Amino acid sequence: MLDFGWAELLILVAVAVFVIGPKDIPNIMYGLGRIVRRIQYVRFAVSQQFEDIMNTGDIEELRKGVNFEAKRNAQAVLDEAKFDEEVIEVKKDEGDHDNPSD
Repeated sequence: MLDFGWAELLILVAVAVFVIGPKDIPNIMYGLGRIVRRIQYVRFAVSQQFEDIMNTGDIEELRKGVNFEAKRNAQAVLDEAKFDEEVIEVKKDEGDHDNPSD
């Protein structure tokens, strides 16, 4: 995405020195660092609030209630397999009637 090589970085620094000036570059870098630090803090704060919301309340109970895999038992799996076999046999029978070999 942002693939800079040494040559591009050197050109960028040279243009920054000529356009901004060598005296103002430290102030601009300091301001840029503060902006990046604030963005990282906002991202952390939002993710922390989301985690707090997920951990409080009935979210965990709701998550457990929606977990269908935990509710399945061996009999339900066997019933499903039996139903699948019946459907396959019905499809085979229908296939035999569709293609008469006479």
